[in-house]
Amino acid sequence: MSEEGDSVVPDGVADGALALELYAAAVVATRRCYAALAQANPPMAELEHVAACVARSASNPALAITVALAAAARDDAALAVQSACLAVRVARRASTREQDLTGMALAALLVDSGRVRLATASAIDLDVFSELPDSLNHLAPAATAALAVGGERSPLREAAALTAFEVAWLERPRLGALYQGEHEPRLSSRVLLACRALLMRTAPRTYDAELSPFDALRELASKPGADTVAVRLLADAIGYVPVGTVVELASGAWGVAGPQPAAEPGRPVLFGLVDARGAIPGRPSELDEREIVRVITPKRAHFNPAFPLVAARSPAAK
Repeated sequence: MSEEGDSVVPDGVADGALALELYAAAVVATRRCYAALAQANPPMAELEHVAACVARSASNPALAITVALAAAARDDAALAVQSACLAVRVARRASTREQDLTGMALAALLVDSGRVRLATASAIDLDVFSELPDSLNHLAPAATAALAVGGERSPLREAAALTAFEVAWLERPRLGALYQGEHEPRLSSRVLLACRALLMRTAPRTYDAELSPFDALRELASKPGADTVAVRLLADAIGYVPVGTVVELASGAWGVAGPQPAAEPGRPVLFGLVDARGAIPGRPSELDEREIVRVITPKRAHFNPAFPLVAARSPAAK
């Protein structure tokens, strides 16, 4: 990937299929960047370019489809891109400036960069060992900050570095209070922390059972000391029946929650998967969310809920 415009990452997305194309290309590019973190000059410009591509797609509700993907389990690059997609959807509710959104996406891509750098330097395979040993884990926030500001500096990179550092610290409670409790974390850090917490339950790094987006959001909101502001902003962005949640209706049919319409941001949109007889419709159709009787767990659903959303939103299905 280069900065001359020949990147495989699309500059913007218009529907679900292109949202997944952006996601896949961004994951490949981010993996390549992470693999190069051990070099003397980490590829910060390339990570910033990936962040800018995600930011330019922030206005597209279909970008939230990436929440439905379970591919981030034990994959730092996939988690980074998913959290970037989700974080810019949340951040866009406060600012539509491309620089602000790029900074948020870049912070999301940077949070685990220190962890990856430390693992590479210590020959630790994070695909096998989901966490660093304690002797290294506590160094991850500092390593993240050092990588982010170690090369050419700019206000955007410095702001992203601060957010990434705060999130990396806050994810490690054993380090103690951030700034010894003298300063509150930035709102951008709190939002990104909530996004990552949600994704780590829908696609856990550990071998914990994965939760549906609905159950993950509910767990996040009900935790003691939950950041109600950040959780509310997250819920407003992905819906109170979040994108990718598989549900059963009173009729016996199954549906999956899709991105919220821009005109009605509080209303979930359900696309039908199978009817009460088990028949699969030719294309997903909109269902009445008032008929929801229960949420179907990922273990029972046995399919990736992003795919019917892509079919429902792609030009061929309209």
